[in-house]
Amino acid sequence: MKRGTILPAVLTLTLCLALAVGASAQVNVGEASMRLTSTISAGYSADYSNNAPSDHAFTPSGIADLSGSYYNPNFLSFLIEPFYNQSRFNSDSQSIISSGGVNANAGIFSGSHFPGSISYSKIYNSSGNYNVPGLANYTTHGNSDNFAATWGVNLQNLPSLHFGFTDGSNDYSVYGASGTGNEHHDSFSAMAAYQVAGFFLNGGYVYTGSNSLTPQFLTGESAQKTNTSDNTFSFSATHKLPWNGAVAGGVTRSTISSNSEGDTYKTTIDTATGSVNVLPINNLNLAGNIYYTDNLEGNLLSALLNAGVPPQDLATQTSSHSVGLTGSASYDIPSLDLHFHGTANRQQQTFLGEEFISDSYYGGVTYFHNLFGGQFTGTIGLTDTSISPGKQSMLGVNGSVSYAHRIGRWIAAGSFNYAQATQTALAEYSGSNDGYTASIGRKIRRASYWSASASGAKSFLSDQPGATTSSQSYTTSFSIPVFSISGSYSKSTGNAILTPVGLVPTPVPLPAVNPADVVFYHGDSYSVGFGFHPIRGLTVSGIFSKALSDTKSSQVPSNNHNNNLNIIVVYHLRKLDFNGGYFKLNQGFSASGLSPTTEGSYYFGIKRWFNIF
Repeated sequence: MKRGTILPAVLTLTLCLALAVGASAQVNVGEASMRLTSTISAGYSADYSNNAPSDHAFTPSGIADLSGSYYNPNFLSFLIEPFYNQSRFNSDSQSIISSGGVNANAGIFSGSHFPGSISYSKIYNSSGNYNVPGLANYTTHGNSDNFAATWGVNLQNLPSLHFGFTDGSNDYSVYGASGTGNEHHDSFSAMAAYQVAGFFLNGGYVYTGSNSLTPQFLTGESAQKTNTSDNTFSFSATHKLPWNGAVAGGVTRSTISSNSEGDTYKTTIDTATGSVNVLPINNLNLAGNIYYTDNLEGNLLSALLNAGVPPQDLATQTSSHSVGLTGSASYDIPSLDLHFHGTANRQQQTFLGEEFISDSYYGGVTYFHNLFGGQFTGTIGLTDTSISPGKQSMLGVNGSVSYAHRIGRWIAAGSFNYAQATQTALAEYSGSNDGYTASIGRKIRRASYWSASASGAKSFLSDQPGATTSSQSYTTSFSIPVFSISGSYSKSTGNAILTPVGLVPTPVPLPAVNPADVVFYHGDSYSVGFGFHPIRGLTVSGIFSKALSDTKSSQVPSNNHNNNLNIIVVYHLRKLDFNGGYFKLNQGFSASGLSPTTEGSYYFGIKRWFNIF
């Protein structure tokens, strides 16, 4: 394991002060008021790896918190937190390796008409996660850098203004895989709001941009660079109506551009929305909505780009549009614990040279009532949908039930939901889904408890092989005053796309995604954890987790695994903590062509908290 090599100057000063100063007081310098606290630790650590020489050292570490204000907290307040060599062993950090850096933020003029804020963080050698849906994440390590600033103008009888800017980056590598990944993002926003003649007006401009290098170790390909940008202008207006109602409308224009390994895409999306809502009598709500976009293809691509998919998927730039009209009504009968709801929806879409018209009608009822001493809620509804051309007709059903009950020391709850023939972002495709949750727990004596839970979910597109995702998870735990133990198991399968943060479920219907970008996955993960408190001040805790997954792209299959063991011992005595720990990680991906990586370390040390001033 590689350790952070930068010790911030502020922390160096803090270490010296902590060793030299024992008194606690707040420092006032002119109009400034400051407070400094610190936690300093030192100990012996040893690291080993199959990819690097072993490392043994006596290592200092620490974290400082410098907070304060100038003149008045509403004028200027700040917090600066440098840290060095922080890991699970010697701090509250969740990093498996020794991480260093600084976090800082400041509030400016928060009590005035011109409030602002600034925040900055820079972190070296921290651990992170590479996602696989429904399973334990794989482990990464790298550096990150983030800056953000906001400013507001709130003057009476004038439009209120808000400005924001962000800039950040993340460089990382995945243990057991070749190559690195990185992501840089920046954004700027300028928004305005104003009330005049009963209208509430909003408008503004938002820019977002990102540059990413996505490692392709699960697909057997080289890392892929993608640059995207989005410039969006928007305007909306809202006005109250009689019968406790409101009418609203808005327009947006977005210009999206993307480049990935020489493949470029650029398009403009115009969108208009409108809505009206009234409550003419008690318990009756009527609403209507309209939606129009002149570029349905661009909307789908925008969702893909946000998830990290390169632009060649929809680069044909064919003419496409979508218009949707929806009317709805709902009525409550409180005396009978009933809620009725109905909608009528019409969609007309042109996509990839084909035009589809969909008419859908829904009616449903919800019943909620105290039943047999517990709380019951149930919903059932029917949907009738017709799609042309082809005169397809579908009858859909959706329903859900939930129940929670407490009997003595027992607490039980469960729910189930089911939906068939629900429409997706593309009118010609429908999907179905179901899911369940269940939990039970019992208090045993005064300070002991047992609980267990289970959940599952499944979704799929009709008549689309491979467009199915499912997940299951089971957990249980048991605790007594001096000991606790827990365990979990999860299983997941489905299709996803590879992004800088890992595998992400496809954000649009699978037929709209290039098959070459789809990664099919299947896996299981397990974990067992314990905590032991034999005497006051002494805590022993540990967790073992294991994840096994298979992924398959259009290029290669990959067998992947992650084993993670972490044990920590802490003894607290007044302001001192004696701590130690052991960590081991084994992680590998067959598609990377590398041997699995093994990383391990152990640590013994002492930690003390100081209230410096």
